[in-house]
Amino acid sequence: MKHLVRSHILLALTCTSPLFLCAQEPLDITHGCNFAAAETPSELYAYEASSEAREIVQQIMQMNVLPQNFVIRSADCSNALATVIGKQRYILYSTAFLENFKKEADTKWAAYCVLAHEIGHHLSNHDLTETTPKVRKGYELEADKFAGGVMFRLGATLEQAQAGINTFSANTDSQTHPPKRARLEAVAVGWKQAEELASKAEGNTGSVEVNSDEKKLYDQALAEKDPYKAIELLDQAIELKEDYADAYFERGKRKVDIENVDEIRVNYNDALDDYNVYISMRPKKAEAYAERGYAFRKLDRDEEALKDYNQAIRLNPKLVEAYLGRAWVKMKTDDYEGAQKDLEKAVQLGPEDPDTHFELGHFQFGAGEYEKAIRSFDKVLNLEPANLRAIGLRAGAKMFAGRYADAVADYNAEQVLDTAAFFSYFDRGKCYQALGKHREAIADFTALLKKVPTSSDAFLRRGVSRQVLGQKEAAEEDYKNVFENTVLVKNAKATIGCLLIEYGLVKEGLDWLDKLLSESPDNKQALECKRKAEGK
Repeated sequence: MKHLVRSHILLALTCTSPLFLCAQEPLDITHGCNFAAAETPSELYAYEASSEAREIVQQIMQMNVLPQNFVIRSADCSNALATVIGKQRYILYSTAFLENFKKEADTKWAAYCVLAHEIGHHLSNHDLTETTPKVRKGYELEADKFAGGVMFRLGATLEQAQAGINTFSANTDSQTHPPKRARLEAVAVGWKQAEELASKAEGNTGSVEVNSDEKKLYDQALAEKDPYKAIELLDQAIELKEDYADAYFERGKRKVDIENVDEIRVNYNDALDDYNVYISMRPKKAEAYAERGYAFRKLDRDEEALKDYNQAIRLNPKLVEAYLGRAWVKMKTDDYEGAQKDLEKAVQLGPEDPDTHFELGHFQFGAGEYEKAIRSFDKVLNLEPANLRAIGLRAGAKMFAGRYADAVADYNAEQVLDTAAFFSYFDRGKCYQALGKHREAIADFTALLKKVPTSSDAFLRRGVSRQVLGQKEAAEEDYKNVFENTVLVKNAKATIGCLLIEYGLVKEGLDWLDKLLSESPDNKQALECKRKAEGK
């Protein structure tokens, strides 16, 4: 990096505080390498490195086979620098520099890039006393290339690997540093070479011959729709080749697929075992982390799920399912803003994927943004017209938005597509009531009661529609059933009175409310409905 003006690291500090690096002699720096080629202060104070800095260095060192030949210390420098004092190599870093990059997951890579660069100087045994510009610039590019390779092995994308250069490097060259464009290219070369080596290594680990028996079993499993039969075939393939990577991954997915046919028998822990084996052989496969994240999510291991989704996105920033999965984890942990951003990113990346629009619509529905949800479900149904989930939720969104006729049309479409599974009688009945179609409402509430004979809500709603139509005795019978099937009698009485007023039977509704208020003068629902009915 830069030929440094002679400076002293002043250690006139006592050993009474564990935060301070204690030494009897000051450290004299005559030459060094400053990452950003900035001027070095005339005085620097050194302290013991934090556990966080040591951990970052340890992670970087684990990405290569060379032994550590330096010590790391905190100092009041601008970011980080490498130097040699006597025969001891040092890396000095600013604590404030590290803290600035803890705020967001992506920006931390700038700190990793800087420290990896400095470590690269030491592991390459660069002569930091060298003053020849051409040689010094060559050292810088070698250290940048080393950093790029380390960053790939740590799981950074190319953009993340270049974060340190983009943040600190000058656009133009100097006596010691090449321009930013050259340094970015050096990082990219190191990153790409590491990627190619990893791909080659992965291809040789856990792979099989094209015409092998285990590959034939694997292909049969891929074509098998029954997850249990597919698992049996994959078991046989793994028996023939114990390290068959793809077979483990596929078997893990099929173990999760059991949830579609038998939710009771699905075992997500078993799936995790298979994903773990696969990832140990294919550590750069983003899809594997996304699949494992889903299994963690189903086991309510949200922190681990989030880590896997983050890793999947680092490895493949365009992986739609990782954003969808991460959004659900964020929702579960009340990070609704983060969840919405992930869902919108998924839609941006997969505009032709109906699942992305569905999940965004589902989120909007839950947030009470019904018109937005309707538009999202519209996009789902443009891509997949028979999507029952989208039709059902769009109907619900339309109902809550007051678009009752449109909601009924969706409920009707849902029933036609799957008559046997249709269960939206109650909501459609409420829509019919809002439209003044009480006979149709009665038919829906009756249909629901055939499936759920003790539904107090269905009795209540049917009773109101019957009373509106003048069927007093039938209505009274329904009200009797309401009170027999609910412990919330006062709430039910208030609801009956309010609905009768809403549907035009003001006197009858007020009678219900007055009787209730004589028993419970503070009933808020009854008081509010009565106030509105009397225009107060």
